[in-house]
Amino acid sequence: MHSVARENLQAYLHSYKLSSNEPGIKLMHNSQKDDQHKKDVEHFSALRALQHAKRKHVAFAVQAMRDYDGSLDEKSPLKDHTISFQTNDFIHIHAKFNSDWWIGRIVRSHSNFGFVPTARRLANYMVSDEDPTTVTASQSTSEHPGQDRSRSIWEPKCPYKVVPSSRPIILLGPTLQHSRLTQLLHLALREEILKYFGKKIKYVKSDIGSGQQTGDRKGARWLRGLRDSEYDRGQDENQEVELIMRMTSRLHLLLVDSPHIHTPDDVQHLPLSPIFFLIRVSDNKILAKLLRNTGTTRMAAEIEVANVLKTMNDDRVGGHDDVQLIARGFEMVIEENGLKEATWRIISYLEKYIHALHYHYKDEEK
Repeated sequence: MHSVARENLQAYLHSYKLSSNEPGIKLMHNSQKDDQHKKDVEHFSALRALQHAKRKHVAFAVQAMRDYDGSLDEKSPLKDHTISFQTNDFIHIHAKFNSDWWIGRIVRSHSNFGFVPTARRLANYMVSDEDPTTVTASQSTSEHPGQDRSRSIWEPKCPYKVVPSSRPIILLGPTLQHSRLTQLLHLALREEILKYFGKKIKYVKSDIGSGQQTGDRKGARWLRGLRDSEYDRGQDENQEVELIMRMTSRLHLLLVDSPHIHTPDDVQHLPLSPIFFLIRVSDNKILAKLLRNTGTTRMAAEIEVANVLKTMNDDRVGGHDDVQLIARGFEMVIEENGLKEATWRIISYLEKYIHALHYHYKDEEK
């Protein structure tokens, strides 16, 4: 009995000794090699996801509410393919990589695909740039002087605003949208634009712009008789915003015609970020003559509106003739005397915008 037990024990020890030589079994763990293998797998996975996202449609678009330098973010899946952006840049998101990263591109000509931090990732990233203690203390002191500071909660601002995939186009000026002069000018421009772009553009009549107002508006007296303050159109506006989102989901241009939008301030409360073209008549004498020829009965009010629009245009940033950026929200100011010249300036701008909306593989090959 003793000899049988001894033989069994020796056989067990012999098999255990040989187990280290069996394929697929490692008794020693090489952590450095395993970490490198894990990094390689993640790297190639990110590359595949990046290439696959280029074949997808735009899922949604966002407007950046803060600056972000992707070259400084060490946690990016692909450091060389991390997108940097500035405040007010528009970004197309094509795919979700994980809970911290999207894949997309800035709406700009010749821009490439890359990794974009999600709203949660960027909000957490913002925490390192700001001091929560300082923000909490200042907020609690100003908003609740008698409240205990330790009980205040600090939250970073939302870093993105969801906007239409293609920014809606709105024509403004030279005066009120209800004006016969404005309607005739817009009709002529609209027909030429729709004819030129054909299937690339859509047209919609809307009632947006009559909801809540934000900010100070100089000369706002002329607006009091144009809006029904007792009627809340907020729910209707939300439905129309959703319609605009759907109509631009395949990157069509969208020309929006609303009688309630007289200045960019009228849609500041909506997540649309439209492209505004201002049709302007600088000389009040010429404007008065045009108004008389169209049979207006509110000349003083309409000239006042035109002057307000001119005031908004005073603070101009940028300087290129084709891409003027106006501080109060106008993308371009049209002052040409002829319809043909005015139409061509708008069309030239929109051609460049269409090019920026779409990704071009040839740009990456250069």
